[in-house]
Amino acid sequence: MSHRRSGNLIALDLLRFGCALLVLAFHWGNGFAYSPPPGGRALLEGMPVDAGWSPFVNSGWIGVELFFVVSGFVIAWSAEASGAASFAGRRLLRLVPSAWICATITAAAMIAFNTLPAGVVVAQWSGSILFWPMFGIDPSYWTLALEVNFYLLIALSLIGGSTLERIERVGVLLGLASAAYWGASLYVEVPSATQRIAQLTLLPHGCFFALGMLIRTRQRLGWRSFRLVYFIPICVAGVMEIDAHRIVINGDRLAYAPPLLLFTLCLLPILFAERLQPQLERHISPSVSTMAGLITYPLYLLHQELGAILIGGFLHLGAGYWPAAAVALVVMLTLSWAIVRAGEPPLRAMLKSFGRSRFVRTNVGEATL
Repeated sequence: MSHRRSGNLIALDLLRFGCALLVLAFHWGNGFAYSPPPGGRALLEGMPVDAGWSPFVNSGWIGVELFFVVSGFVIAWSAEASGAASFAGRRLLRLVPSAWICATITAAAMIAFNTLPAGVVVAQWSGSILFWPMFGIDPSYWTLALEVNFYLLIALSLIGGSTLERIERVGVLLGLASAAYWGASLYVEVPSATQRIAQLTLLPHGCFFALGMLIRTRQRLGWRSFRLVYFIPICVAGVMEIDAHRIVINGDRLAYAPPLLLFTLCLLPILFAERLQPQLERHISPSVSTMAGLITYPLYLLHQELGAILIGGFLHLGAGYWPAAAVALVVMLTLSWAIVRAGEPPLRAMLKSFGRSRFVRTNVGEATL
């Protein structure tokens, strides 16, 4: 049985970063050629967007599903022995600063390059700042509403206690509800107009959050339990979601096996993260892996619209597609690092100070975030 430990797990930080690169590679090597983001489309149209690497990167969208599994694992870890208010406060401070900064950078770039009408950009920026679940400044923001709803579910479940058993029950219920959704999908098709509403209920993707949660709780409580049977419908639901996503994204151009194989392979760092920690610490500085994990979030939020604008701008200057993409990647990694090091801390401190003052004045919840 594993034990709770302080500090970040290197394997998880590296996996997060790898997932972000998978999603980025999919959009830059496939999506920009076939379905560029709304804002960057103006700069990419008519340009030599190279999709030659598409066969090698068109499973990269699986990084999103892996993000949800990692989120479930990490949340089950952090929610243990945590109060509802403190948990919600920590999640708020983790999500908000980068989301606000990245939305503002993307909006500024879109206005500067006149990729969309300013009124549209301002509306999208406002939606991102307010975490409006129906749209955002970058298509990648669609996952933030799901994360927020998942955090709300966990925070509500922590009211009255935060034992591992309670956390696991929430994971089981979420996973089984997701399995029921995918089972019902065999007989009833969700209308396209209501698919976003379905996503916000967590039913389509709840199997991934639940899988991460159950991996963590079983590591703590032991693998010899009848509760392991719950993994079966949850994993089946995950397989069904991956296949449905494959069809939506790639149609018949991608075989069933590659994304599922990639997903399964990337589960290994989650399953063995603690066991790998001593070996990884001998070769990788924890500070390096922590920074890789931290820059994942802004990189993910920026990579579509801002990435398309950067690459499109370089193409208009006469650069080839992949040299332009290489320079854009360096720019975005540097920008993500700067956001983590210089942008997030003061904004997080301001939000934390505001939260403390609110709690003190109202005497509601815990004293600190």
